[in-house]
Amino acid sequence: MSIINELRRRSVFRVGAAYAVVGWLLLQASDILLGGFGAPDWVFRSFAVLLILGWPLALFLAWAYELTPEGIKKASDVPLVESGTSHTGRKLDFIIIGVLVVSLGWFAWDKFTRETTSPPVDTAVQRAASIAVLPFVNMSPDPEQEYFSDGLSEEILILLAQIRELRVIGRTSSFAFKGRSVDLREIGTILNVSHLLEGSVRRAGDQLRITAQLIEVEGGTHLWARTFDRRLENVFEIQSEIAGAIAEALRVSLIGEAQVAPVVQVSASVEAYERFLQARRLIQGRTPDGMRAAGGLLDEALALDPDYAPAMASAALVKLLLADARGFYGVMPLTEAVARARPLLDRALSLDPRLADGHAVLGVLYQMTGRLDEAGVSLARALEIHPSHSDAMNWHATGLLTAGRLRESLAVRRQQAQIDPLNLANLSNLATSLLFADESEEAVALALRIETAFPEHPLGYRRHAEALVDQGRLAESLHLLQRASELGPGAVAVASPLASVLFALGDFEAVLRDGHPNFAGLALLALGRRDEALAAAEARVASAPGDRDAVLNFLSTLALAGEAERMLEVYSERWGTLETYEAEFRYNFLTTEMAHLAVAFRDTGRSAELEVLLERWNQRLAHLRANGYAYFRLDFQEAGLRTLEGDSEGALALVAVAIDKGLRSPALAREPVFAGLRGDPRFQAQVARMTGLINAEREKLGWAPMP
Repeated sequence: MSIINELRRRSVFRVGAAYAVVGWLLLQASDILLGGFGAPDWVFRSFAVLLILGWPLALFLAWAYELTPEGIKKASDVPLVESGTSHTGRKLDFIIIGVLVVSLGWFAWDKFTRETTSPPVDTAVQRAASIAVLPFVNMSPDPEQEYFSDGLSEEILILLAQIRELRVIGRTSSFAFKGRSVDLREIGTILNVSHLLEGSVRRAGDQLRITAQLIEVEGGTHLWARTFDRRLENVFEIQSEIAGAIAEALRVSLIGEAQVAPVVQVSASVEAYERFLQARRLIQGRTPDGMRAAGGLLDEALALDPDYAPAMASAALVKLLLADARGFYGVMPLTEAVARARPLLDRALSLDPRLADGHAVLGVLYQMTGRLDEAGVSLARALEIHPSHSDAMNWHATGLLTAGRLRESLAVRRQQAQIDPLNLANLSNLATSLLFADESEEAVALALRIETAFPEHPLGYRRHAEALVDQGRLAESLHLLQRASELGPGAVAVASPLASVLFALGDFEAVLRDGHPNFAGLALLALGRRDEALAAAEARVASAPGDRDAVLNFLSTLALAGEAERMLEVYSERWGTLETYEAEFRYNFLTTEMAHLAVAFRDTGRSAELEVLLERWNQRLAHLRANGYAYFRLDFQEAGLRTLEGDSEGALALVAVAIDKGLRSPALAREPVFAGLRGDPRFQAQVARMTGLINAEREKLGWAPMP
């Protein structure tokens, strides 16, 4: 008998074929099951190796042994006439056929069903692809190592953001769930993403163990999971490897052939990198003490690695944020802060022209020095490199608003709301900008969204109240602001709008009890206590001569008190020329101060200067209108301009429009800019209408009518 015939008789070929088919099915099943449980890659590889090694063993056993009615016996001990191999072989044939049917079914489902249920790769699908990188959990024994796990998460986020086809949620929103027990599907719904990346970091000395899992939100399934055991010096390679693996896992169904650029190790010193991560975390906290500490850490990082570009950009940002400038956190003179920051930025961008942070901070520097066009170019470049850079988006939107480009600013803020949906600062600024555009209904909806997401923070209630004020709904607004003022330390942001609403309702005594300095003078004047109002405003300037708000409040008080000469003296001392004044205020500040200045020129007979000012005022209003500003304060201010120009018809029409939109001011009849209209019955009719609307709001509160 030939060897081939003997192999057939003993079913060796059948056993080999059956083993191969069953082994293939087992490999497919284990790939799915092990991935779903997040098992490391070596488990699957070990299982595959064992299956391969088992194949020759199965062939040997089929040759050496035979299954008989009495059990398994050596083939050599079974007489040929008693052999049941033909019967056993038929059973194996049935088994092979059955397994092949299952295999073909599996193949058909994998090839056709999954492909047809996954949408084809096109532009619409690519835009829908989205991911949030949740902060990796610090599993190290030392809780102080949390800055490292946070930093690793953020670096991966930055890498993924370079994939144009992938929408990557910004850091603020991704980190909003840190330390909270929230279902992953709920997180995905809140952030409006299709995928989440989560993981953990364990560090012991210079050894790292990093686990990462990619989760498909809708089904809650794990698409990919891996464990990395590396030395700390290879952390940059791990970041690139994780980002690349995620891109590959999403490639077929979502983002096409997009690739992640390999990470170039940005620092030769791991110690410098660690200090950079610690500093970045402190900068994000936006406290003066934290930023000063961050500056020290960055100095140490640059001492360890003088060519570390990201540390240079962050050091420049710290210097700018610690400047003595409006909205910033320090006492360093602005010129000094800029002089110290600029060389760091120039050096950082020369080392790494694609450093998004470098371009973003340079944009801030340009904004602080009034170079708004250059700021826009730098910030746009930062967003081109890193589309999920929330700080750059925020700064860009602020710069556009400062330049009076409201529509463009709104577009950036809306985009940021998609990229970073839980960024409270952006949502708050977006609500304010919507009011500038007379989009109060959208502002109300956004404020409700803020209240829902941040129920213990006063900003949502404040923005909601401001939107209602712009609809003339003072009573409802007051209730919201009173609720906000109960929320504790953050309620300081509510003091100014609360005083504003109380003043609009004509409760001047309550304004004085509240004590907000910007409204105390107005309340005193409304109560006829002129000398007290002037003394309080002047004392405020004396106590803080560099406070621009104090100077503006003093100017307003002088204007409303009829002290035109004194007002012009203060104006000349502070600004000197109209050009200097305009350069400081730009377009995001409205034209109330222009009205007061124009009244002073009118009352002192300085007609030439008045004519120049009115021309500039017209230009500014035209610019604001052309760029989307439409709310009632602009109508009201333009009414003042038309009054000064002698256009009574235009002025009265604009006053009526402002009241229709929501203007409520008990001081309308006393506004100096409308002195030329006071004898006009039509103006008095508007004053009476205003009083009636305010009294309607007072009635809702159970208050008596205003005198």
